[in-house]
Parts: sequence; structure tokens; C-alpha cells
Amino acid sequence: MKRNLSQRAMTRWARFLAIGCLALMLGCPSASSAYTTKSPEVVAMVNKAVAYLKTASHKKPGGWALIGLALLKNKESLSHPKIVEAADEVAKAVQKDVAGMDIYSTGLSIIFLTSYDSGKYRAEIESLLKSLTRKQKSHGGWGYPDLETGDTSMTQYGVLSTWEAHKAGFTISQDVVDRVAKWLIKTQDPSGAWGYQGNYVADSDKLVPQRKIRHSLSAAGLGSVYICADLLGMTPKLSRNDDPRLVGLKEVEEPKEETEQKKVKTNVNLELIRAAENRGNNWFQANETIETREETLYYMYALERYQSFRELAEGKAQRDPAKNEGPKWYNDGVNYLKKTQKEKGTWHCEGQCDEVVNTAFGALFLLRSTQKSIQRGFGDGMLVGGVGLPKEGQEFLDSEGRVIRKSPLGPFAAMEAALERQNAADLRSAVERIDQELQGKGSDLLTSEFQKQFRKLLSDPSPENRLAAVKGLVLSGDLDNVPTLILALEDRDPDVAMAASDGLCRLTRRFDAFGLRDDSTAEERRVAAEKWKAWYLTVRPDTEF
Repeated sequence: MKRNLSQRAMTRWARFLAIGCLALMLGCPSASSAYTTKSPEVVAMVNKAVAYLKTASHKKPGGWALIGLALLKNKESLSHPKIVEAADEVAKAVQKDVAGMDIYSTGLSIIFLTSYDSGKYRAEIESLLKSLTRKQKSHGGWGYPDLETGDTSMTQYGVLSTWEAHKAGFTISQDVVDRVAKWLIKTQDPSGAWGYQGNYVADSDKLVPQRKIRHSLSAAGLGSVYICADLLGMTPKLSRNDDPRLVGLKEVEEPKEETEQKKVKTNVNLELIRAAENRGNNWFQANETIETREETLYYMYALERYQSFRELAEGKAQRDPAKNEGPKWYNDGVNYLKKTQKEKGTWHCEGQCDEVVNTAFGALFLLRSTQKSIQRGFGDGMLVGGVGLPKEGQEFLDSEGRVIRKSPLGPFAAMEAALERQNAADLRSAVERIDQELQGKGSDLLTSEFQKQFRKLLSDPSPENRLAAVKGLVLSGDLDNVPTLILALEDRDPDVAMAASDGLCRLTRRFDAFGLRDDSTAEERRVAAEKWKAWYLTVRPDTEF
């Protein structure tokens, strides 16, 4: 009898294994599998969406900004006609009537232009930022001009565009961030969610019930709280163990009696920020879903933003981004987008009528667009550390709010930190300091890794960063960088092209060769590039440009 039972058990186990193997052979989903931005299914969906967006247009500058942003995040060429068209349409709208642009278009335009070319469109970005500041309500939120209340949906774009502008090196008033952070905290529902038009009790931290609570608004509110915390320097600082790229930066010992709140120079209460984050996270844990009754794609764009900044705050996103992709919310989102994408690559959910905007939102979610932005310049603490490295002997506030009278980094460590943040002001300062120390000798100290990062930076949207990269490559004294500098002669920014021309002469010691005039045309720069190529091939015939 026991033998028969054992045989039956083995038979059932064999069937189970067979079914499991069949499921694997048929490609059934596995609990252990997780999508990433590089998964074939994700890449296929993004490619279809981007192909559609390359043919799309929009009536509003915010729609154009989303088209351009989706293409940028997919690493399309900066000279792609659709990206150029999107930037031109946004710029024309700003020049025509920046005051008449709604908060959505204002915020999205800032995000797109700073991501694309913050140098070329500096005037437009500054005009947009001034308009955004003027439209911020006295309580700190943004909303409809004819209503006193702040609108959580609009406010998220005011907050995100402020962060993106700071990351690109623009000056942001601390008062702007302080006020919106306080408003976001006060307008959170006691459950941890957010509603539509924020309701709060003046001069009180007591939370009151909010109306029209939705997943999209809750992601917008909570994501904005995390962004404000980062802007105010409240994002926990990565240690050397958290990120191997920070090796060489000296950590400062803190007095044990100093509280976390004292480190941050802001009148926003850190404990209230943390409490809002915890309530919000608990609400999402209890109400986890992707499919909502309305605004699903809009919600997914906000969800990815919230989750990315939460990863930053919890120290997950900077160790190995590839290994941190594929959480449940992302997997669920990918599966939802797979079953709802139309043949032409678009998404159009019930209750939503703008196919272009929805498709851009879907692509940005799949691409982990916010995570990409964070990886370029994570957790700098804008209102504490400021923008740019201080000069020797100059006072500055470090990332913990303390007054320092001397630059804490040597020139090479400063350049490493600047490359990490891709901050043009920091890079220029570090390169100039190294150049002065070396006194034109060239340097083996400018490692191949530094040079590799500079070469990569030459494709950055910011002309300031490209200019710093050119100067860094010239400083190396390495002739292997000549081909890269020759290509930089045709950079769309004249200052970058001129720096490449001067650098080639300096690097090769051919001071009378193929130089450019300050007012040279694009055609003259192209001809000079061809002459430099022909010369370099006589030196190194095997070179491929």
C-alpha cells in the first residue's frame, strides 16, 4: 500500500514537472522574470511609440515638449528633425506669450528645453521660470488663475520643472521650494493620498480630508514631496559604500549631537517631510494598482517619477541601476501597456482624448525617464550646496549647511565630482585649476577614464558641458583625442567649435594650421574638419572617423 502511494506521488510530481517545463517552453511569465528598459518587449513597444511620435504634432507647447522629451529619452539624435521642430515650436510659444501658457505647458517646456539644450534656449528657459514663479500662489501651490486653491496635478509640473532647471544650472529661489513643500504636506489626506484641489487648515499641521482622491494625484503629490526633499538637501547622502564612484571624496565627521534637521538650511520641518513620505508609501502599498478608472497613462508617468525619487531617497538607484529595474509596479505597467498599445504604436485609454500625450507618457514610463534624469545629476541638494564649485578662499555652504572657507576637493577630485554631476560650472572650474597646476605640461594624471567621460560628454545636450569636455580632452595632451576634437569642429554651438579648433592647434603644436575665425560659418568649420582629417590620416592612416 505504501509503495502504491509512493508511486502515485511520484507520478503526480512528474506531471507537475512536465507541466512546468511546458509552461517555460511556451514562454509563460515567471515570477522570477522582470522587465527592464532593455527587455525585447519593452524595446519593441518604445520603438513603435517613438515611430508614431516622429510623425506627430500638437496644438500646445506642452504637447510638443512631451514629443521632444520622449525622443530625447530614447537617445534619438539631437539633430533629429522632430526634436528640432519641437524645440522651435516651444520657443515660438514662449516668445509669443509666455504669460498665457498654462502651468502644464510651462513646466513641460522647461523640462524639455533644459534636457535638450539649456545654452541655446537659456533666454526662453529663464522667461519660463520667471513666469512659473509669478504664477505660484501665496500658499505655495500652483493652480487655476481664477481659483484660490492649489491644484495637485499642476503643482507636480511646477515642482519637477524646478528640479530639472536646477539640475541644468539655473538659479532657483529657496522660497519657491519652501512654500510648495509646506503646501504639499498640508494638503495630504490623513490616509496618505492626495486630492484634486488642496484643502488645508492655515497655521496648523493638522491634516484634513481631501476631495477627489485618485492614484494619479497621489503619485503626483508624493513624488513632488520627494523632489522637494531632494531640492532642500534632505535626500540621505550616499556614503562611499553606497556608490563606488565616490571613492576619493573625503567624508566629513558630524558632531553626534547635531540633528538631521539642523543640517538643512530651510524652514521646512524635516520630520513633517518624512511623515508625509511614510503616509504616502503606506497608502500606495495598501492601494497598489496600475489600471485606474481614468488617467491611466498620466498616472503611470507620475508613478515612475515618484518611485524613482523614492529609490533615490532610499539609496537604491545609484548602486547598479540595471539590477534595480524590474520592480512589481514596473512589471505591472509593462504588462498593461503591452495589452493596450495599438498597432500604430499609440495608447488611448477610456476617458482620455489626447493620443499624442498618452503615447509620450507611455514611452516615458517604459524608458524610466525620471530615473535617467536622476542618474545624470542625483541628489545635489540645490538650496544648500548651490551650483558650481567655490574658488579657493571663498566661503560656501557644503551639502550639510556648514560654512566652509576653502574648496574641500583637490582639482582632480573636483573634476571627478563635476563629471558625475555633469555640471558645466564645476567642470570649467576644475579644468582651469588642473591646467594652472600642470602649467601646460600635459598629464598622465588625466586618466583614460576621465578622457572617456569627456568624450561621452561631447554628445550632451548642454553646450556648456560640451565646451568643458573639449577643454578637458585638450588638457590630456593625448593625440588619441584628435579625431574626437575634429568631429567637435562641426558642433552646432560656435563656441564649442572654436574651442575644438584652438585645442587642436595646441594639442598638435600646429598653431598655423586650419585655424578658424571667431565668426566662421558652418561651412567653413566643415571644410576645416575635412582638412584636419586629411592631415591626421597622414599621421595615423588606420584612423576611422
